[in-house]
Amino acid sequence: MIKALLYKEWIKTRWFMLAIAIAGLLLHTYMFMRVGRSIRLVGAEHIWDVIITRNQFLFSELKYLPLLSGALLGLSQFIPEITNRRIKLTFHLPLREKTITTWMVGFGFILLTGLFLVQFAGLFTGMHLLFAPEIVNNGALTVLPWYLAGLWAYMACVFVAVEPTWRMRIPNMLLSTGLIRILFLSDFPAAYAPIPVLMFAGILLFVLFLWLSVFRLKVGRQ
Repeated sequence: MIKALLYKEWIKTRWFMLAIAIAGLLLHTYMFMRVGRSIRLVGAEHIWDVIITRNQFLFSELKYLPLLSGALLGLSQFIPEITNRRIKLTFHLPLREKTITTWMVGFGFILLTGLFLVQFAGLFTGMHLLFAPEIVNNGALTVLPWYLAGLWAYMACVFVAVEPTWRMRIPNMLLSTGLIRILFLSDFPAAYAPIPVLMFAGILLFVLFLWLSVFRLKVGRQ
């Protein structure tokens, strides 16, 4: 039963995951080509000076890619379930609603996290070849909130999509947008370094919101 459920999720999301992966690969390739060209033209010393004294992050094009990736995956996975109320049929399977939802959301969350880890590792490795460890660590702390925003966006889309009434979907959208906006309030490199625990705790908050939507769907709120 679980295998069939996961296979259904894979069928819905595989092309979207491929598109997200290709977009990430192209963007990372472009960013490193641009930085490499700048180093050849003006020298590594000037680039390092820009990063250190002017607090510039050279890979800022990455900022919204995880956010869009998470939102796209969440919508591709759950909009088909909601449009024809297929999720209610799914809940008639001989499994508890929370079990079904956990497997569905867990599938997308793990898939997205794996992709983000590969992208993060590629960025970290590429930066390590070009810059000093201090700059690399600072860059990793800079992009961490962006990738966490992608996970938040995925959970937010699921939270909103599963909600059975438009009367609650609209405030849910506003709440989710406000929370995700927190991770984009500052463009200063490593601005969120002091609060990594709170950023990860945001995922648990969206999980609680999701269970509330699942409960409302289960009891047939109109």
